[in-house]
Amino acid sequence: LRSGITTHQPFMKSVALTTLLLLPFFLTLVQCHSEKKTAPAPKLELSKHHFSAPHLGTLVHLVFYTEQREQAEQLAERCFQRIKELDAIFSDYRPDSEVSKLCLKPIGQAHKVSHELFTVIAYAQTISAKSEGAFDITLGRHTKRWRRRSEAQQDQINYQHLKLDPEQKSITLEKPLSIDLGGIGKGYIADQLMLLVKDAGIIHAAVIIGGETVLAAAPPGKKGWSIGIENPEKQLIGSLLLENTALSTSGDSYQYFEVDGKRHSHLIDPSTKQSKINRLNVTTIAPTAMQADGFATALRILSIDNALLLAQTEPALEALFSPHNAVTLKTKQFPELIELKKPQH
Repeated sequence: LRSGITTHQPFMKSVALTTLLLLPFFLTLVQCHSEKKTAPAPKLELSKHHFSAPHLGTLVHLVFYTEQREQAEQLAERCFQRIKELDAIFSDYRPDSEVSKLCLKPIGQAHKVSHELFTVIAYAQTISAKSEGAFDITLGRHTKRWRRRSEAQQDQINYQHLKLDPEQKSITLEKPLSIDLGGIGKGYIADQLMLLVKDAGIIHAAVIIGGETVLAAAPPGKKGWSIGIENPEKQLIGSLLLENTALSTSGDSYQYFEVDGKRHSHLIDPSTKQSKINRLNVTTIAPTAMQADGFATALRILSIDNALLLAQTEPALEALFSPHNAVTLKTKQFPELIELKKPQH
């Protein structure tokens, strides 16, 4: 998404003043001033405003179409503040975050958590069950090992060692474990920012957090937001024209390290506790960024055949699979990619 800022004149609201002088009803009407007719105030055009800032280990981009720059600036400030609040809940990089503290709680006891943390963990568990464990937030120890480039270690811990009580909003850890919400947390945060945007009365907007995107109505005069789709080599293979939806991409194009010519992605396979080394980008479209984010990770872990089957059976979820040097595959309702225009010579 490219940004530009258009300046405009401040909005001045005209008020038609009508004065009406009435005597008591039993007296004669003395005077009545007629309504003064004034021309309606000119409607100001919406201007595009773009804000970006580093958060959550990536760049966060916000795009709003508003009449006033000041409104957009205030909204962006609220959004960035909300990111800080949610990062203090979800980050496994921070020892003082709520999820980090949860992992230090006594084993076998129920611990009440915030609404935000319970919501994300509960939906993560749903995806884990549907993907037969391909998505697993209890891999925190292994993702931290990957960050240190350490050797893989086997253990028997998985998502089933988290027990949730929806009524009490409590979570029980059945074994010592470390929770990593990196495969779903950014999606939830993107959704929360879009809620702030809509509550502010903004109709045309986009929120982008790394590979997670939430789109409101298309920019004024446009049929949709143009979103580029990359293959594992970071090459654009086409674009999508979308609005009022969410989009996520999971792959190894940006987070990886190489050993003996093999690319080890940041994505850990729960069944082997090893990094995925097959080159593949998975793009998902769903009603919410949390859904798109979590399922993009799960589909990226599964084999393409099993991933396609899961995506086709999940309501309101569409997926595109772009393997390295192989044919692109997609679910039946995934939109057709718009071909890139070839440069004229």
